[in-house]
Amino acid sequence: MNNNAGLMQVVWAFPLIVTMLFWQSESCRKNPQANANAKSQSANVERSDAVLKGIWGGQHVSMEVTADGATIEYDCAHGAINEPLVVDRNGKFDVKGTFEIERPGPQRAGQASEARPARYSGTIDGKKMTLNVTLTDKNESAGTFTLSHGVMPQIVKCL
Repeated sequence: MNNNAGLMQVVWAFPLIVTMLFWQSESCRKNPQANANAKSQSANVERSDAVLKGIWGGQHVSMEVTADGATIEYDCAHGAINEPLVVDRNGKFDVKGTFEIERPGPQRAGQASEARPARYSGTIDGKKMTLNVTLTDKNESAGTFTLSHGVMPQIVKCL
């Protein structure tokens, strides 16, 4: 008799479980906006990636990307990004850093740094980067550069 009672409970519970599962799947189908938002958020997470580490080179510019940021060398200047360089789902990035003009000849010991605040923004498409450098203290452009991952830079340092 105990086996029959247990069997009867399973028989009665089964339709209830099926109904609950059906109701849950229906609520997801009836709210496509929630599903779209969830897919969009997961796409952002999946597509938001760190920039390829290593050397990015181009005409008059070199960028070495690490997990913590990047160092940038120009013909007569250098800069730094002190935060991870990450692209969004569209391949765009926008980070803060510094930019410092170099003078010809050796630096004097104890000479104060003349680093200026800068914004490094641009896009990455595969192994190609477009880099826009803006000096934020006076909203001046320091240039737009095209770089490629793994390519040797073409820099001529100030003499």
